[in-house]
Amino acid sequence: MQYLYKQFQAKKKEVIEVEMDRPTKVRFMTATEFKRYKNCRTFTFYGGTFDSTPVRFVVPHDAVWYVVVEKGLRAEAIPVKAQCRVLPPDRQIRSSVALDAPAHVRAADALMEAGVPGADSTSE
Repeated sequence: MQYLYKQFQAKKKEVIEVEMDRPTKVRFMTATEFKRYKNCRTFTFYGGTFDSTPVRFVVPHDAVWYVVVEKGLRAEAIPVKAQCRVLPPDRQIRSSVALDAPAHVRAADALMEAGVPGADSTSE
């Protein structure tokens, strides 16, 4: 697997924004999970497949966070260019929801978009 990555020391509620030049998988993970990812072990992450930019991730807790932008398989790598940055907390920015996010995450996001009170969105 080929990928681009960037490390950030981020605090809770800060926003990590990723811009890429083509649709691809974007994963957000802690340093421990990134180590597992690099070693081809089972890992957990936030994110998924995104077809538009920018992708925004609201940091759930203080930690060292890695942004991984996948370039496809080793034999079938695609050329991807990406830029990442950390933005200060902003109540108006919500996490982007991946195309392949679980149904309950997409449903919660749809409720948030509709302005249903008490709806809470989480992207994973």
